[in-house]
Amino acid sequence: MGTLQMMKCVIIILMVTGLVKSGSGEEYQVGVGIADMTGPCADIGFMGYADLGQKGGGIHLRQFSRAFIFVRGNTRVVLVTADIHSIDTGVRRQVVQNLQQRFGNLYSLRNVILTGTHTHSGPGGYLGNFLFSVPTLGFSKETFDAYVNGITRSIVNAHNQIVPARLFVSSTHVLNAQMNRSPYSYDQNPAEERQRYNSNTDTELTQLRVVKSDGSLHGVLNWFAVHTTSMNMTNRLISSDNLGYAAMRMEKELNPGRWAGKPAIVGGFFSASLGDVSPNIRGPRCERSGQKCDNQFRLCDLFELCFAQGPGEDMFESTKKIGEAIFLGAMEALSLPGQEVRGSLRVVNQFLDMPAESGFRYDPVQRKFTNERVHGCVPSLGYSFASGTFDGANGLNITQGTLVGNPLLDAITSIIGKATPADVACHAPKPILLATGRANFPLPWHPNIVTLSLINIGGFAVIGVPGEPTTMAGRRMKDVVADVLKQNGFEPKVVVSSSANDYAHYVTTFEEYQVQRYEAASTVYGPHTLDIYLNKLKEYTIATIVGNIIPEGPEPADLLNQTISFIPSVPTDNAPFGTNFGDVLQQPPEIVKAGEIVTVMFVGANPRNDLRQESSYVVVEKLEQGGWITVATDADWDTRFSIERVEGLFSSSIRATVTWRASSDRTLHRVSYNGAARGFLGNIVSFRGVSNPFMII
Repeated sequence: MGTLQMMKCVIIILMVTGLVKSGSGEEYQVGVGIADMTGPCADIGFMGYADLGQKGGGIHLRQFSRAFIFVRGNTRVVLVTADIHSIDTGVRRQVVQNLQQRFGNLYSLRNVILTGTHTHSGPGGYLGNFLFSVPTLGFSKETFDAYVNGITRSIVNAHNQIVPARLFVSSTHVLNAQMNRSPYSYDQNPAEERQRYNSNTDTELTQLRVVKSDGSLHGVLNWFAVHTTSMNMTNRLISSDNLGYAAMRMEKELNPGRWAGKPAIVGGFFSASLGDVSPNIRGPRCERSGQKCDNQFRLCDLFELCFAQGPGEDMFESTKKIGEAIFLGAMEALSLPGQEVRGSLRVVNQFLDMPAESGFRYDPVQRKFTNERVHGCVPSLGYSFASGTFDGANGLNITQGTLVGNPLLDAITSIIGKATPADVACHAPKPILLATGRANFPLPWHPNIVTLSLINIGGFAVIGVPGEPTTMAGRRMKDVVADVLKQNGFEPKVVVSSSANDYAHYVTTFEEYQVQRYEAASTVYGPHTLDIYLNKLKEYTIATIVGNIIPEGPEPADLLNQTISFIPSVPTDNAPFGTNFGDVLQQPPEIVKAGEIVTVMFVGANPRNDLRQESSYVVVEKLEQGGWITVATDADWDTRFSIERVEGLFSSSIRATVTWRASSDRTLHRVSYNGAARGFLGNIVSFRGVSNPFMII
């Protein structure tokens, strides 16, 4: 019996024994829901690598939003993990408005917590602040609407499936799925602090499982620290990356026979303290020489890229290997009895004007706050921000760890926004490259106001961070919250959810900030950003225990009506002379061996005409009992859907290519393609193309 089969047997035994039993002991009601949130898969630039040339050209894995609603007494909390780079107040505000149209004031900005898995392979242009729209040529309402609608629908689905439930927390460690991409920065932290841990990454996977009254599984929430950057910056297919793969695998395992993205038992994966954590565990190498590099002490030749690769031979295999390791860790955690969570349910969600915030310096060795007062800064990005990380590739080979600015470059970037002497002093030793907090044309480049949140479910605490904390920054956050919980009689378990509610780049420790690698240069509110968050988290934790009301804080302005866009509109579609939309240009062979790649090409149209949320551009069917039944869609791992524009004599057309790795089901199959074409007057006409059948042997 294999390891996975043994885990499944243990899970079944736990469900039918007294370890996870039915009964009347439920303290909570919990709803679980999922929805397709896939954005436009053509023409729109991806959010993450900030590469102007990386635009969508199809689908590798669909994007999904997974929602969990916790209710106890008069308190309810929504927690969402979405296959998206990050969230901002504009997205969250619109989701809440949609919910309030259905449910009144049951849901608000106070109790709706949205997080992103941080995939770098999804369409961008949906965040309000201008800096985030530069790589996408402005704001994409298509992307914004797709994400808002999908997230809203997942919460509605969860609302409609609220049932009495019990909660159990367990954890395990996942090895060989991550590496620290800035170990030099990590080593700046106090030796006494580092000695408390056996790794410079957080290898723990923490899981909260939701069990119904009858003992059956309702949903699973998992937290693990890894960047969703197994898919690299050459990728042009929408993909939920390694965490999306882990979620898909878990849902397939827990929901046999159900299509991808249509599970009854939902498995959500949240990005934890991922700031300095890479999945590309073979490490960075110079692309031509193959020599090790780090863009700081070991540099490549001029214009030679320094980038890292994952454990696979290509990015697809690497995504699968990292995702599989995380999935197996989650299944191992699910096979453990776990500790039942009991007690009050509380949530704190506060807007913070970071340049105006202050607090006390935190001593990580003594694990207590000092009397030293510290302050936030007006947002700015440092020189090493331009160096990027080795998860992407830095075409200019700019050196990380830069501590001295360039007067000529400073003069050029000051046109965007000029840092004041106070800004320079506040951010030191960071040399300011972009004073984004001083840039307001055509609208603000960075938010001054961000959201920090804390959910406390009977001592199980979820910290919602508006950005990407490094490993040690996340550990300090967990320490502060756990210490308060322990002092008040709880046996705490604390997790960090990154990319929550707002996106404000990175959060490093004060010590890591001093050496100004990429993560520190991207800590936009200055060296004491983490200290401010720690002060607030202590306050929030106390409030969730004693019931104090935390003021909402200054809600940021609505920027959606100020956005601009240079994204081209969807052009008229054309079929090549003598063809129709959906015609098959390349048929599959009549006989296919199991495991072989089947390729079918169609006369296509721009997929922006119809995003087909909750549906599919691709359907693989098999013949069974005289009828064709679906066996795979474009949400499945073994399918890929890509488009390319082909120039003709008088006009261009789109060719759609579908590939599918043939299963071992030895019967007749066929591939169909669903599309929608835009006419000269803007009218949209749906069509379907179907391949010849083929036999798998």
